[in-house]
Amino acid sequence: MSDSQLIAQIVAGDRAAFALFYDRHAPRVFGLLARTLRDRADAEDVLQDVFYQVWRRASQYSAARSSPEVWLFLIARSRLLDCLRRKRRDAPGEVARIEARGADPLVGLAQDEAAQRVRSALAQLPEKQRTAISLAFYEGLTHQQVAEHQAIPLGTAKTRILLGIKSLRRLLANQERVLA
Repeated sequence: MSDSQLIAQIVAGDRAAFALFYDRHAPRVFGLLARTLRDRADAEDVLQDVFYQVWRRASQYSAARSSPEVWLFLIARSRLLDCLRRKRRDAPGEVARIEARGADPLVGLAQDEAAQRVRSALAQLPEKQRTAISLAFYEGLTHQQVAEHQAIPLGTAKTRILLGIKSLRRLLANQERVLA
């Protein structure tokens, strides 16, 4: 089921659709929040706020303005900025730096296109490399945590991630040549 279909069902109050949308996107949103806030408890609180907003405001989503994923990350960015302001943990200029990322709508479109290219290239990797990279970069796990999650030695986890990144670079470079 597509994200747009899930949002339509969320508007209708379908909790199962909301759970599926959450399961699909929460790891990436949490990874972004955890990296930016550097505090797991704060990231978990903001994540909860983000998905509460998704539940409450799904009817405000417009496919004409953005993809569901962009809409979700705009909500996450807004809640993240609220948290930074509330906690006053941001260094001078930190809020402005984060706000500037979303100021130009063309930047958002370019980021969305780039993310799609990365997802396409990621899908071409061997399963073990794809999983290791997803755990490390989308879920924010350390190499040690990736190793534990996959029940493999630390060196193997590092190698899978390194080989996967090299393959991604090659695949993305090939995509760029095709687009040029």
